[in-house]
Amino acid sequence: MMRWSVATAVGLALVVGMGVLALPPCPPPTVEAQVVRVIDGDTIVVRILAIPPELSRVLLLESEVTVRYIGVDAPEVGKPGFEEAKALNRLLVDGRKVYLELDQTPFDKYGRLLAYVYLDSQGYFMVNLALATSPLFRALLYDNTPRYNSCFLQADVDPGTCTLCQECVAAEQAAQHYGEEIWVCGVVASVARLAYNRVFLNFGRPYPDQVFTVMVHERYVAAFDEKFGPRWENRLIGQVVCVYGKVEEYRGKPQILPTRPEQLQAAVLGLPCPAHCPCK
Repeated sequence: MMRWSVATAVGLALVVGMGVLALPPCPPPTVEAQVVRVIDGDTIVVRILAIPPELSRVLLLESEVTVRYIGVDAPEVGKPGFEEAKALNRLLVDGRKVYLELDQTPFDKYGRLLAYVYLDSQGYFMVNLALATSPLFRALLYDNTPRYNSCFLQADVDPGTCTLCQECVAAEQAAQHYGEEIWVCGVVASVARLAYNRVFLNFGRPYPDQVFTVMVHERYVAAFDEKFGPRWENRLIGQVVCVYGKVEEYRGKPQILPTRPEQLQAAVLGLPCPAHCPCK
């Protein structure tokens, strides 16, 4: 990974956040707060200045609350990049008035408020998403705060914003990368959809001799069907497909279990694979 200066990272965050990725939410953020202290790259302390009536049981006016940014993860204390990430966060928000948007789950298990943090009341600059474009940070997605998960994934893995941070390997090499979150690309040799709707994509050779497998669990298949159309997997036979996720081992073979359609890219699906991947 290339090591960037704080000034360079700030410049990237400002350009990307204002121009391309940080789109206004609907509706705009509803909580107004003052940043009291920056704890690290993804955590701040704020004083609550204004709240809408529907959040009056969640937050108290003039109270100080620790806020954990949703969707982005910074290096922990003592790890490489910690000081740089904290400095970048401080440059963006320290002492500023900010605007918070909450998701399905207001607090994490540590009692921190989970929020999307904006520098403007209309939501044009989301700090979380701007930080996710920097190589100092990575996207961190949870099902209980799902509103902008696809945006964070795109910010983290899109080759136009972070090509040096994301490795991409051929399906035949996937077994060398167990435990890593990477792109894997190859030709789909066979597919299967079970009676209870679980979908399998077998790469390189048909099942059971495949070199790599993509398995979409039945609880997530509906989202893939909605985005790509009915029986979308049948269109992938003989096509180059790229998938992003953690490489796991199952019965001696590597697999990735995507949970969001954005993790699966193929020209036939209208999502060409990343430019830095072995797609030929």
